[in-house]
Amino acid sequence: MKAIISIGSNIILYAFLLWLLYDSTIHEWDPWFAFVVGFVLVLAVAVSLIPSLRAKGVSPGHYPDE
Repeated sequence: MKAIISIGSNIILYAFLLWLLYDSTIHEWDPWFAFVVGFVLVLAVAVSLIPSLRAKGVSPGHYPDE
């Protein structure tokens, strides 16, 4: 069930980003906002396609004085 919610939320977020990209390029020209949205989309796709960029797990960190 958790995987279905994760997939559904990703689809909704990607659709929203694509709508923002359409709105800032075709509907009303705003090159700076279009660049930012496009950069976020490319970064999100790169992180999801390259497994080494994903976090394996959360670590508590390392403190040098211990």
